[in-house]
Amino acid sequence: MTEEQYYSDPKSHGKYQYVPLNDIIENMLSETYDEDSYLKNTSRSKLLKHALNGIKQLNTNTANDILAVEITVPDSLYITMPFDYVDWVRISVIIDGKLQPLNENKKINTAIAYLQDHKGELLFDDRGMVLTADSGNIYNTPYQRYKVESCCGCGGGNFSNKDFSKYGEFVIDERRGTIAFSSDLMDKDIVLEYISDGLQADLREEEITIHKYLQEPLENLIYHLCIERRRNVPANEKQRAFQRYKGSLHQAKLDKMNFKLYEVLRRI
Repeated sequence: MTEEQYYSDPKSHGKYQYVPLNDIIENMLSETYDEDSYLKNTSRSKLLKHALNGIKQLNTNTANDILAVEITVPDSLYITMPFDYVDWVRISVIIDGKLQPLNENKKINTAIAYLQDHKGELLFDDRGMVLTADSGNIYNTPYQRYKVESCCGCGGGNFSNKDFSKYGEFVIDERRGTIAFSSDLMDKDIVLEYISDGLQADLREEEITIHKYLQEPLENLIYHLCIERRRNVPANEKQRAFQRYKGSLHQAKLDKMNFKLYEVLRRI
């Protein structure tokens, strides 16, 4: 692709630094026909399986592929985490076109209640599992957030400004895969910035991409995973493959670092 073709095609913008997974699989598949390769007779499906698992691992531990989505907080005050969600980076509310970060409040109740009889004994279903319900948690009783105004002589010395968020609060419920918000954020537009595992829902193989600096670690990881349980592969080759993967991964982490002095100075 020439520079003119790149700039004239909007679909190409931002894609030059990424490699399609399909290209990586095809390159490695050619090795499976080599009589001297330890990948001989490895199926394409196995290569793809290890590649997908490898992408998840690399994106979680190294790439930190950050995506951002805009969502309106519904009346229920909670949203479902994205399909490819690994961890959150920042959650903000849009005010006058600007992102205002929200505070995480782990004191918001997300606990499930165990049902009990009048004697306090736990109740079970016909499978012997404890019956549960949403009782006093945020799913049944939305978290009401009140604005506390300071005033002279009101004796409000027990309150600390750090206990209150100016723009709203949220809590992450990993167990249910949801993010719940305080009542003052109802119908507000929020932006969720999160780390993706790199495998968004419904992506075809040719649509899955990985950053170029992770191509070598991924290929080395696929090779290592393909041979680690093969009995005809010498132990020293398996060890060499693992060390080669670790070495390329370490180099990728160094390449990923974007250490800028001014960012450090801003925090001093």
